This record gives sequence, C-alpha cells and structure tokens, in this order.
Amino acid sequence: MEYLPLFTRLDGRPCIVIGGGRVAERKARELLACGAEVSVVSPSLTRSLEGLADSGEIRWIAEPFAEDRLQGQWLVVAATSDRALNARVFAAAEAQQRFCNVVDDAGQSSFISPAVLRRDPVTIAVSTGGSSPVIARWVKGLIEAVLPAELGRFARLAGSWRERVKSAIPDMDLRRRFWETLLESSVPERCYAGDEAGAEAALDEALAAWRANGGERAGEAYLVGAGPGSPDLITLRGRQLLAQAEVVLYDRLVEPAVLDYARRDAELIFVGKRAGTPSITQKQINRLLVERVKSGKRVCRLKGGDPMIFGRGGEELEALAGAGLAFQVVPGVSAVTGCAAYAGIPLTLRGAASTLLLTTGHGHAKGAPGLGTLDPGQTLALYMGVSRYTPIAAELIAAGNSPSLPVAIVERGTTLEQRVIVCALGDLAEASAELDVESPALLLVGATTELAARYRWFAPEGFVHYKGGYHAQSQRQRLVV
Repeated sequence: MEYLPLFTRLDGRPCIVIGGGRVAERKARELLACGAEVSVVSPSLTRSLEGLADSGEIRWIAEPFAEDRLQGQWLVVAATSDRALNARVFAAAEAQQRFCNVVDDAGQSSFISPAVLRRDPVTIAVSTGGSSPVIARWVKGLIEAVLPAELGRFARLAGSWRERVKSAIPDMDLRRRFWETLLESSVPERCYAGDEAGAEAALDEALAAWRANGGERAGEAYLVGAGPGSPDLITLRGRQLLAQAEVVLYDRLVEPAVLDYARRDAELIFVGKRAGTPSITQKQINRLLVERVKSGKRVCRLKGGDPMIFGRGGEELEALAGAGLAFQVVPGVSAVTGCAAYAGIPLTLRGAASTLLLTTGHGHAKGAPGLGTLDPGQTLALYMGVSRYTPIAAELIAAGNSPSLPVAIVERGTTLEQRVIVCALGDLAEASAELDVESPALLLVGATTELAARYRWFAPEGFVHYKGGYHAQSQRQRLVV
C-alpha cells in the first residue's frame, strides 16, 4: 500500500493554495467545506475566488509565490499550470515538512485527494494512488448507486446513542453484534423515511430487549461458497456473512483475495486438505467448527465452489445440527458452472447436450457404480482426480466411449492463471502428463467441450488444442447450429 488512507480534521487550521485558476478554485472550496482557514497565493484570481476574498471567506495574497508563505500551514496545494512553479512549491513543502499536493502530479505530491462520496457524517474516499482518477470516480459511482441517500440520518442517530449503548453493553464484541443486528432491523429504514422519532423508539426497544436477554452470546455457523477461484464470484450474501464472522475456517481452494473481505480482527484458520499429504481430517474440522460455535462465535466455514457439491457440507451440517447449533448455508458458484462458463463451454446445448452428470475422479467405493458409457447429449464433469486421469480415460474407453470423444481440462478456472486444454479422450493421459496439469482442475467430457476453441473469451492465451482435437470445422459448426 503506497498511501496510508487518512481522514484529516482541518477545522480552523490554516491551509494554502498556490494558484488562482479554476482548479485552484475547486481546491479552495474543498478546503473551505472542511472548515479550513484558506489562503490563496496568486497575482490574479477567478471571479469566484475574488468573490470569496471580498466576503472574507479566503485570504488573498496577491503576489508571486515565496517559500516563506508555507510557514504555519497544515496543508499545501499547488494548482498552477506552471510545472516549474509547482515543483518549487513541492520542494519548499518537503523542506518544511508540510504535506503537499500538486494537482494531477502524484509524483510531486506527499498526499493526494481521493474521489469522495458524502452521506454526512458517513464519508467514503476512493483512491487509485493517483494512477487513474477516472477509475476512482467510476468506483465512487458504483458505491453511490447502492448506498441509501439518507444513510447519514442513521449514522447520526447511532452516534448520538453510542455512549448509551456502550454503557449498556460494556463487552466490545457483544456491542458490535448489537449494532450489526440493528442494521438488519427496522431502525435504519425508519431513518431513511425521515421517521426519526420512530427510529429512536425502535432503537430504545431493541436495546431494552437485548439487556432483558442478558446480552447472551449466541454462536452461529455460516457455510459459505467462495466460488471457483475469482474473488469476484463470491455472492453478495456470502461476502456479508464473511464480513460479520469472528472466526473463518477456510479451504485450500479459497483464493487469498477472498479473505480480504473478512474482518481485520477475525481469526483465520486454514483447514485445507490435499490428497496424498498429511492434513487435517474432516472429523477434526467438524469438531473445530462445533467448538467455536459453542463458544458463542460466529464462524464462517468458507469453501471453494459450492459447499453442497463435493464440499462435504452435508457432513458439517450434520455435526452442527447434532449439537443443536444455529447455521446458515450460502450457495456458491460451483466449480463446474464457473469453470465451464469461463472456458466458453456450454454444459447444455440445444440439439447437442441436455444432461449434466457430476462425479469425482478420486475413485469409487466398493459396490458404487463406476464410469460408464455416456449417452448422446450427456456431459460428464469430474471433480478432483488429476493424478488419476490415466485410469479414468482407460475406464471410460473400456465402458464403450469412443477414444475420439472430446474432453476439456480446466485448470485454475476463473483465475488469471486459467488454462483450458481440449483433446480427445484417448489423448487425455498423454496431454495431462506432457502439459504437466496440476490441481485444482476440472475435467469435462462430452461433445460441447470442443466449443471452447470457438467461444473462449477469458484468458484466451491459456487455451491449448492438444493435437488439434478431433472435430473438423464442419462438426463444430453443426454443434453451434
């Protein structure tokens, strides 16, 4: 992080702007809005700045810049069109240890001005470190679209009750829970509607009910699907619960960037398992999950993909239900849907594929059905099992499937390291060995996998058509039509 985000209180503090044009005017008004005592140094001013000077809102120093003008100033803004003069201002500010912003020149600035969204007293600042103000404004627009226009009303109400709530709920963790519970109550909505008296009454009632219950710490588990890789693919509900959790148990397949959505003070516990290596057992995970929830913690069990599709979510639900503990399940974008979509492979396609079969490549328990013959119109998805692609291919061919049946391996799907390998079933073992395929990877078998060559849209440089595949162009066109 190149810049430390700060919110600076400038009320009554002297700040100086060098320049008298429109940009200087904008900067002076921003400082005035924060209550700063603003001086503007420039031989001439815009009419608006002259008006501010005439009304006494700013102090006009109608002379060229001199280094001694920076003495006693909290912030310095260089807003002239003269690069050499701006450089002089920055050098003088550095020598006098004053924070200085040279407008539109991050390299000559010790602080930068972010894009700001105000719902007073809520203030949100977005910065790209000066590299792209346009992107910062775009992100600001996205946030602005989802925040209630009257959010400030609720923030002011919460601020006025802060000490009262603190006195009633001394424990900081419990107090945080109370406020988080309040966010999902009717109190904010009443504030947004302008019913401040009703909001006050509802808050008072909520606090009384909390105290009547003794502020009991009730634990809860959240089984959350993190998606197949890209941190963008976790659901909104999943992000919300992850942000509330005090403990996060996460798998090997969860991208590290997803953990950035967790609270900074959350306890992060890695419980990933990898085939063929010593690791935590499922029983140990179940026990850890139950223990943390029983202790009154909100625990997010974060799993790659969807927790209920080969994620052993059912076993963890049984452990929680057996212990009489509360839980929620948040589905995730599964590996099969996410990887297929990012590889450009339709799992179903009218006239070509109408059935999707899911299984694992880890082998089969005694008495369980093996890999059989695929009927026309079926797509088979095999989770895991990268190390068994050779026996898997042999078993599928022995069951009567054609060695020319197209297959696709999607390695690290939905991430920037995604690689898609399309080949014939008979070449699967050779392709995976020669191209050094590694987990995590998903194997798709069926006619539509060949369409990845036509529909690849994400990380296209990671596409490999091993030995050219099996279809002629006319066959691909037939699938599309």
